[in-house]
Amino acid sequence: MAVAGRKPARPVAKHARRNLTVWDAYARCAEACGPLSAPRGESPRVEFRSVVPPGRRFALTLLFAFTALVDLLLIGWLLLPAHVPGPGVIGIGDWRLTLARVSFCLVILVEVIRLVQVTVIWILAWNAKDPVPFTPPPGLRVAVLTTIVPSKEPISVVARTLRAMREISYPDGFLTPWILDEEDDPEVRRIADELGIMHFSRKGRPEYNQPSGEFRVRSKSGNHNAWRAEHESHYDVVAQMDPDHVPLTCFLERTLGYFRDPDVAFVVAPQVYGNMRENWVARGASMQQYLFNGVIERGGNGLDAPLLIGTNHLYRPDAWRQIGGYQDSIIEDHLTSMRVQGTVNPATGNPWKGVYTPDVIAIGEGPTTWTDYFNQQKRWAYGVWDVKLRRRAKAGIRLRARQRLLYGMVQFYYPSVAMSLLFGSLATIAYLIFGATAISLPGDPWLTLWSASLGSWLSVWLWLRRFNLADHERREAGISGMALTLFAGPIYVSAAFAALLRRPLAYAVTAKGELRSSESLRTFRLHLAWAAIAGALLGVNLAVNRHYATPQAWALLSLVVGMSPPLIAAVGRIAARGGATTSDDVPASGDLPAAVPRIPAPAASDRVENQLLLAPRLAEKTPGKEGAR
Repeated sequence: MAVAGRKPARPVAKHARRNLTVWDAYARCAEACGPLSAPRGESPRVEFRSVVPPGRRFALTLLFAFTALVDLLLIGWLLLPAHVPGPGVIGIGDWRLTLARVSFCLVILVEVIRLVQVTVIWILAWNAKDPVPFTPPPGLRVAVLTTIVPSKEPISVVARTLRAMREISYPDGFLTPWILDEEDDPEVRRIADELGIMHFSRKGRPEYNQPSGEFRVRSKSGNHNAWRAEHESHYDVVAQMDPDHVPLTCFLERTLGYFRDPDVAFVVAPQVYGNMRENWVARGASMQQYLFNGVIERGGNGLDAPLLIGTNHLYRPDAWRQIGGYQDSIIEDHLTSMRVQGTVNPATGNPWKGVYTPDVIAIGEGPTTWTDYFNQQKRWAYGVWDVKLRRRAKAGIRLRARQRLLYGMVQFYYPSVAMSLLFGSLATIAYLIFGATAISLPGDPWLTLWSASLGSWLSVWLWLRRFNLADHERREAGISGMALTLFAGPIYVSAAFAALLRRPLAYAVTAKGELRSSESLRTFRLHLAWAAIAGALLGVNLAVNRHYATPQAWALLSLVVGMSPPLIAAVGRIAARGGATTSDDVPASGDLPAAVPRIPAPAASDRVENQLLLAPRLAEKTPGKEGAR
């Protein structure tokens, strides 16, 4: 929205208009599961239906079988005795032969990892299921929470979310919006009071700011658990969303029905970004969510282990109390998901379960700077390693075989990308510096098989687009997302080493809006070092006059991985210098699509009075609970 009397900058205005079309597209996905159905019986079980019909399952399996066959042919061809470096197939010789054979094993491992990755996708797509949505039960007391760290997240961003939270529709129950303010900011208090939002802060309370555990200081889990300790017992269901995730009015209508099943511990919805047209980073980050929302989470439904995602979900307080709330982890949502699904509901004797709904019920903002994107990815990658390495964190979690399979496959992603990049680079170094050729291959067959393998893998990716949620997602090839994953490779390698060396990583809030992190050479220090090493290797190789296309191509790829992020950032900065000015040019809450309602806010005093009047009536409907305060 432009300032009066000033013409908005053309590039930003264009991005703003395009972002609004993305918002509209996602708002139309609010009923992806179909119409709400009336439950059968007092305690109905959540039912699921397959996402992939039989005909498409057959096509999927044929496509996967072809891809796997090509990969196996490539691996088998690489393992032919004639391609193993040195005389004989096994054994070692001098240091050069030993290095060559170690490099040979690394190259084979890279191809095996790629085969495992495509197998994982096939398993998840085969098992993909959607839940059948129920109508919401009446009379529930629901708390809707969001959080803010005012030094990292603009108040204007969270104010937009707070306004939308007030308009969430649940006419047959009791809804209380809350904001959990880490810094007890006076401006946040003022806005909360104006909008009739309940305010909570743990600042200045040592019992809720501990160095570790349930109330860890400066952590999302600690912030939520502090609120839980004082207020959770007054509610039947708690919903929470990140401060940049604007809920649609149907947020509760599309999710509360699943809690009719007494074993449902949480319901999670897609994480989508409405600002994907803002720049290249935002676009790539958004595309990285397509496969996760469309296939991976649905596969989690089929394997009885949908992943809890912290950006927007609902949970049953009884289940959270049983496991001690959000777990103390840098990826608290992931470990909490494992913990609750590995715990038995004492009321029924069945394991607690989660439900993933593909209904888009909140629209958020993805990272828009390389600094924020890299921080986000390092936290996620480090967190996966940390969960796998810390046995104590997983103590007492008893997952079933299907659930262990799901978590094993999901947790394989970040290590697999890191290992592929690292192993390929080490094999390249062995040849370019020491002349230790990992594999001696005729060029044409190698190029043909490798191209066929890569092409078949891409065909699987493109075929799976039909299960993406929104129309624009199904039309896009997702090249930006693939490239961004490749560019994040050095970050994944760094996160792996940090976790393996037990170096602590502090929780970092993904900065948003005008408080987004700036970019400097420090942002790209890993990438510049990666590019410098690759460039030096190529220079040494050319100087000693060794010519072998495969390691040279890998070194060139490493150079591209290292140099592309800073170059893209520089081009983006130059392009923005002539137009981008203030946040006033970006769509504000007043410019949001009609799916996000805008009506006058009640006064805070009226809101509190309504709560006091409604609480006794709702307490009568749900015996044994205190009225909400």
